[in-house]
Amino acid sequence: MMTDKSALKKIRKDEYLNYWEKARELESVMQTALLKSNWNAAALNALHATILANDALLIYFHGVKSSSQKHDDAIKLLTSLMKSSVAQKNSRHLRKLINEKSNISYTGKLLTPGRSKELCKHAQRFISWVNSLLPER
Repeated sequence: MMTDKSALKKIRKDEYLNYWEKARELESVMQTALLKSNWNAAALNALHATILANDALLIYFHGVKSSSQKHDDAIKLLTSLMKSSVAQKNSRHLRKLINEKSNISYTGKLLTPGRSKELCKHAQRFISWVNSLLPER
């Protein structure tokens, strides 16, 4: 469980909309990148869209987001605040992307089409789950 209160940032709950809008924009860019076979761009946008969707969810329900430098802490925060088995299950999609963050963002390795598509599916599943929990906009 994430216990370091200094790694939490309080945010007004109505600001979840800004994070959600960014997540949806990046998801759209991800889709475009997939269509153009831009595998690395697709996965990078999938990663960032998923992180922003997680932020939107936590802000809407709890008025906080992780401010830790370790993205793994965002997963811990999600699972500690959203205690349902469905949240536990969906946190795995976020974990798959975060586990690939260094490979996607900081190495010279190129992603294969298959790996990129797999990561984008995880993003789509997580974002779809978040969408089902947030109010109609």
